[in-house]
Amino acid sequence: MLQMFGNTDMSLTGEGVVLRNLWGWPEWVVKVDIDWRTWSAGVVTCSKPGARANARRPCDDPELVGRMKKAAEAAREAPRGSIWLVSLAFPTPHKKKPNGEQLRAETIAAMYRYALNLGLSPKRAISAVYDLKVVEIPGERAQYTRKLERWIEQARKTINPATGRPYLPEHIRERDAPRQWPIDRDHYMRPRRAEPALIKPDREGPYAGHTLLLRVTRTLAPEHAAREAKERGERLIGPDLIVKGTWSKGARSLDVPSFPVLRAVSPRETVRRVLALVKDLEQRYLGAEVRAIVTAQAMGQPDDRA
Repeated sequence: MLQMFGNTDMSLTGEGVVLRNLWGWPEWVVKVDIDWRTWSAGVVTCSKPGARANARRPCDDPELVGRMKKAAEAAREAPRGSIWLVSLAFPTPHKKKPNGEQLRAETIAAMYRYALNLGLSPKRAISAVYDLKVVEIPGERAQYTRKLERWIEQARKTINPATGRPYLPEHIRERDAPRQWPIDRDHYMRPRRAEPALIKPDREGPYAGHTLLLRVTRTLAPEHAAREAKERGERLIGPDLIVKGTWSKGARSLDVPSFPVLRAVSPRETVRRVLALVKDLEQRYLGAEVRAIVTAQAMGQPDDRA
């Protein structure tokens, strides 16, 4: 198992990513083919035991299909990419539906809080997930759509019947200021333009305020096996994972840990092994934030000194 939110879960297979129990689609299984060389999503297929041939399917909704593909591609970016999976556990805020205002408030509040927990800008994250335009003006704050502002205001005013309080509390700058910008794979490390959030209690320790970034790459498959697989029209990925770490700019004087090559790690096991490594390092370097970026293929062969 890769990740799970509510009843919605994601797992990796040799061919790609499998999604189950998306919001509004109980018992449906969605398979997203992945090109492991680029970790890009391909064909999406939907199935359900006993479903009629002419039954409505999750694959009939282009907006949902787009988010399913993004969730599959973002599986390599643990944990920040998981926000796409979270979106699949809630109804889309775009469409009108019975009790729509309350459902939309619940969705936006959940996405907003989860983005904060990941250290992302909630407005940028929600805009990216639901394809809302963000206008960038040099030297000024980003401008968001009126739709997004209306959704957030609605989440702050709509009362959650389970708690008697609004779904989303009022913004507190010291607590809610973003620590990282967007969630796309190439630019999520952009410098922030907001006041830094306070360090959480669980980030206290001798390494507090420092970040250890792990880059995880997969070794090349043996040449003869890759050639035979190509002749059969198949793709073959390398068997092992190479892990290298770098400290953030303010912590370059710290020793960089070395990691052994992780041998014979299947795509299904990759994220579980990486998350376990992240957890171990956070225990080893108390207070440090440990992040991991996983790429599909390395440029060289395994090296035990990696």
